Amino acid sequence: MQKLILAIALTVSSIWLVSCGNSPTDIKTETTTNSVTPAKTEAVQETSTDNQPQTKTTPQVATKEPKTGTIKEMVNGDLKCYVTLVDENGKQHNLGASFDVCAQPKTLVNKKVSLSYSIESVSDCQSAEPCGKSKKELLITKIEILNSEKSQSNSQTLSNGEWKITIGNRDSWSGVNGTGNLTYKGCDLKNNCIDLTGGKITCRDGKCITGWKNGEYIYTLEQPITEEGANSASSSILKVKKGSSVILTAQGLKSI
Repeated sequence: MQKLILAIALTVSSIWLVSCGNSPTDIKTETTTNSVTPAKTEAVQETSTDNQPQTKTTPQVATKEPKTGTIKEMVNGDLKCYVTLVDENGKQHNLGASFDVCAQPKTLVNKKVSLSYSIESVSDCQSAEPCGKSKKELLITKIEILNSEKSQSNSQTLSNGEWKITIGNRDSWSGVNGTGNLTYKGCDLKNNCIDLTGGKITCRDGKCITGWKNGEYIYTLEQPITEEGANSASSSILKVKKGSSVILTAQGLKSI
């Protein structure tokens, strides 16, 4: 009887020991399995982050292209516009441009301009017919006439050898009589000059008259309208009045 009791006790003890020995292994396995997943996720996130800045360097290639120059030709092709430009050093460049900037080539050819570029999608087909393929190219997306050219078209200098007159801000005139904010600078042979602002234009009967007020003095410039416009100044006349009296008349003023 005692031997039977001892055998049962040993069997129960063995089962308990085996049960206790297996339990930590299961827990450890679960812990190890759970800890692997976050590590893989973090590794993927770091790789994705490292790759992102590489795409930001692409637009920097724009610095290799000329920023200023004189346009010699603009031709629209099937896939983009083609611009021939001569830079400040006399080197000729054949550049691609978006169709938008080539809409009015006559206003830009032979003009000194500044250029802006950007990376644009261009059809990668053999013709204008769509084929579903495209590629990235550096194109001119903005063209501006330099200020020196703009100022020349916005001002006019006249002289008759005795008087020199410069009329500026001509773009301020809207085409409506009695409007504008033109400037006036008149100088004599001794370089005595006067500057005026607020000039207004009125055109009728084949001539345009621009007038400025300076206290009790009134300055008027009379210019004929020809096929070249009112700026040909083939026989412009400057008159200065004090009240109702004309104190100066300068004839034969021509553009210089």
